[in-house]
Amino acid sequence: MIKHISFDLWLTLIKSHPEFKERRAKFLRKEFNPFGYSAKKIMEIVQSVDKVSDRLNEISGKKVATECMYRRILLKLGYDPGCVTDDVYTEIKRKVNDLFMKYPPLFLNESVQPMLHSLKEEGYSLNISSNTGYIEGTIIVATLKNLNIFEYFEYCIFSDEIGHSKPSRVFFEKVFDQTGFEKGEVLHVGDNFKADYEGALKFGFKAFYINNQQYTINDIKRHLQANNREV
Repeated sequence: MIKHISFDLWLTLIKSHPEFKERRAKFLRKEFNPFGYSAKKIMEIVQSVDKVSDRLNEISGKKVATECMYRRILLKLGYDPGCVTDDVYTEIKRKVNDLFMKYPPLFLNESVQPMLHSLKEEGYSLNISSNTGYIEGTIIVATLKNLNIFEYFEYCIFSDEIGHSKPSRVFFEKVFDQTGFEKGEVLHVGDNFKADYEGALKFGFKAFYINNQQYTINDIKRHLQANNREV
């Protein structure tokens, strides 16, 4: 029987603010843009580095450091490697984090908060188990508090904090160590088929793959009921 539910975060519970990525690109265009790229081109560069990093994370099971991601962006923007100092990285990270807090993520859909409340009321324990990219766990926790959903979770596991990413066994081991339940009593919910679904199943958890951003508490409950009938 499922007793604990582990949620991925991005595109499972929340999504980016529609203005955040554009504002980030405009900041980089203005301050760190020796080749004079457009904001649109810079958004493409940021996205490409993100995708490559995600792929490396999945293959290696490690977490590409946020600093390395920003350094790759700067090199693609035309910076000489010798000019990419720690001060430059720190300034970009600070400004991007400020923009993230100013244009915070939105709930994936209007049912997310009621869904979490209902699951807690029914006695399930919940946690966040999420790979991170440019935005690190400490900033995400502040965002979850501002969205008034942090209180629903027993704990959070972020890849930048443990140095490992889903679908690695090490990541899921970190989650399991804190659950207090058997593996078969844990359901991992996420939108990435390889990282969230296959990774969780391979580790021994139950898994629910989200491929529809309008999923609701009823979808979760149907999956829980189906898993509990299998016991």
